[in-house]
Amino acid sequence: MMNQRLGALRSTILCPLALLTFGACASPSPVSEDSAALVDGTTDGPARDAAANDASIDAATEPADAAADAGASSDTGASSDAPQTDGGAVSDGSAGDAAPVRLLDRYALSARFPEGGTYDPSQGAFYVGSLGDGTVHRVDGATGAERVVFTESAAGRWWTLGMDVDVARNRLWVCAMDDRSPSPRQGHVWVFDTLTHRRIANVALSAAAMDATCTDVAVTADGRGYVCDREQGRIYRVEVGAAPTVFARSAALSASLVGQNGIVVLPDQSALLAILYGPPSLARVDLRDASVRTVTINGRFSDLTPLAGADGITFANGSAYVAFTSKLIRVTPTLADWSRADSTNVDLPNGMTDVIATPAGLYLLNGQAVRFALGTATDPFALVRFVGML
Repeated sequence: MMNQRLGALRSTILCPLALLTFGACASPSPVSEDSAALVDGTTDGPARDAAANDASIDAATEPADAAADAGASSDTGASSDAPQTDGGAVSDGSAGDAAPVRLLDRYALSARFPEGGTYDPSQGAFYVGSLGDGTVHRVDGATGAERVVFTESAAGRWWTLGMDVDVARNRLWVCAMDDRSPSPRQGHVWVFDTLTHRRIANVALSAAAMDATCTDVAVTADGRGYVCDREQGRIYRVEVGAAPTVFARSAALSASLVGQNGIVVLPDQSALLAILYGPPSLARVDLRDASVRTVTINGRFSDLTPLAGADGITFANGSAYVAFTSKLIRVTPTLADWSRADSTNVDLPNGMTDVIATPAGLYLLNGQAVRFALGTATDPFALVRFVGML
């Protein structure tokens, strides 16, 4: 148990200080019945398969997927510039006379330690992962009904982390890790058909670099996935049906404590934005020439909560929104090339791990990754609509 928890700590928050301070950690305690204040200001009780090893396709791609490849894709599963609204009514993106989906203010989650998530506007549904057991969960946006749509059967201690939706191709991309300490840990990208939830690809990033890990993925309009690596200063490019490659590497993608933890595509498809957990920073990665530079931020880009860092990122309303453990920070470029930006921030309840853009506003995910790493008591896991001003 000690080795498992130390491994979890390193790959979840990678903080040497925590290792020195806490040493061996107990198993996570049962969910607490008396939760902390929610984001809206209220209180509420909450042997790996051979195909993966050589980065081959886990299952043949559906013919429909190949046809969809000819179409255009949005850069993320959520609207990039949609205004935040109070009504919560959003189109489900389907053709014909389907009724719009009205999103709820709060979704209680059964997923254990959901570190990352995304929203699929074509289905009106959220997806979240789990550090607890590596499952993938679908949450109906209209009803809140949650179900497990995938469980990995290959041997390993699986985590599911960041994810993104390619709406045009009906694909869900998921970062997965087999964290069997000691290292090397194995990073994978799983790709699912969102209509059937059948896994159509299982790409082992070891084909690009033997020590590759996977923390988040962002999909561009051409259907390619870009994956950030928390432990190495690299970004990988992944295509369904092809071996992964190293797309970019730079010292600006590495941090002294904890590296890349989130990635998003800019709406104009010119670049990626990657966040580093600690010390927190923001990097712009050019999609044309793979050049990398750190964004100079005027204003706060930090969280003083112990072991806190930049944990999730999305794009909406012309700005990047970054979820820290106890803060939400909006970063708005002052120059079009994202060489400089301004920031504003607002306090959040402790335990946030991701922020998800939807046509009806931002949703915050309290995946409580630090508590997972330390084995401490948790609050109920939930997705909550952000109703503050930022």
